[in-house]
Amino acid sequence: MVVAPAAEVRDAGTRGAAGLLVPGAGPTVTREGARASLVRGRVRNAVLGGTVGGKPLITLARKPGAITIYVALPPEGESHNVRRYPVAIVGPGYRGVLKSSATRLPGLVGIADLAPTAVALARGREPIVTAEAADDPASDLRSLDRRLSAAHDARTAANVVLVAFIVLAAAVGLARRSAFAARAAVLAGPAAVTAALLLSALGPTRSGLLAAGFAVAMPALALVGAAARLVPVVVGFLVLYALVLALWPETASLGVVGPHPDGGVRFYGVTNQVETLLLAPVILAIDRSRVWVAVAIGLLALFTVGSSWTGADGGGVVVLTAAFAALAVLRSDLELSWRRAGVALAGAAALALLVVGVDAAAGGTSHVTRAVGGGPGTLLDDLLDRLHLSAASVSVSWASALAVVAAVAGLIALARLRRRPRTLDAMLVALVVSLLVNDSPVDVALYGALGALSIVAYERARD
Repeated sequence: MVVAPAAEVRDAGTRGAAGLLVPGAGPTVTREGARASLVRGRVRNAVLGGTVGGKPLITLARKPGAITIYVALPPEGESHNVRRYPVAIVGPGYRGVLKSSATRLPGLVGIADLAPTAVALARGREPIVTAEAADDPASDLRSLDRRLSAAHDARTAANVVLVAFIVLAAAVGLARRSAFAARAAVLAGPAAVTAALLLSALGPTRSGLLAAGFAVAMPALALVGAAARLVPVVVGFLVLYALVLALWPETASLGVVGPHPDGGVRFYGVTNQVETLLLAPVILAIDRSRVWVAVAIGLLALFTVGSSWTGADGGGVVVLTAAFAALAVLRSDLELSWRRAGVALAGAAALALLVVGVDAAAGGTSHVTRAVGGGPGTLLDDLLDRLHLSAASVSVSWASALAVVAAVAGLIALARLRRRPRTLDAMLVALVVSLLVNDSPVDVALYGALGALSIVAYERARD
């Protein structure tokens, strides 16, 4: 592996396979942190310092070998992690564009993928980063870079539109006891994901066009869905989303709602934001269904969110099973006790482990299956790391802290309602669990509070 100027790396790409490198994880990156990740095969979120420690897997070379990985790194000092850098591999089997099993985006490589790839190539094993044929690799990479930038630049506007729509629809549903407006608020999450998928499939490379398209498509899809029955809409969405995640993961990855591959934190699958947006509609759909239909919807949701071939979100599996267990206890009309709560908790944990175990046995691989496969110690370390990152994410700026405080205050106010529907209780249980096992407290608290508000609007309009 050779670190070289960008121009030299691009030139090497014409003799082998070329790609774009995400140099770190989080909002910022440094050359020192990127170099540490490059030789160790791991990344550390910039919120936690950005520089990973430990023993290096490889040492850097000064001249090429039979197979050479050429890398350009960020400049000295701290810079925003919104720029991709050229990377190339020259050697047998490498022509076209690079393809990483860790990103599932042809042309995009995470910096933590390169050291394990070098080790695998040296030992004659299957590497993480391979190559696929391309007629014009340079043009493909320029298009990918523009689409990543457009999604990043349009994301804030899309989130503002989403939040404003949920608040407005839920407010109308509460004020006028409008079942239509309340359903629109509940279905805003699936509508946002669907709108992002449709726009990503069209492939716009201008952020303004992407934001405008989302501002039109998301409310329209929510209102169309609100005109139909809730359960069929939720089931249809879960089936569609699972298919897209499994067959066209790049479509989900390049949307304004979903993974943030431009920041190196989540390259594919279901994010904590999407997972939280889906809680309210899934909980309501299960509560409105007979037992066997409810079980089928729950299993479909778990597959969509947790399977390695689709969402690969282990935290989402834990959160969903907690919600389902709470809802099952509340639907049973049995008097709640510590014993029954413990049994429900144990059942939820067993179901979560079963889902991950079946996924691993079927050949699935992700950070989830690796953590569970590592045993209780690995799981505990992973949980502690997530709690550390959560705390740092809240304290990173006053805006983040304010958003979490306001959202939690709203959830406490909803929890103090005298006539709480059981669906709201299940939602609150899920959010408490999510704040413990996930590492995005701003997304969980904000969209969780909006989801809980939409549940209240839906239940009151129904009453």
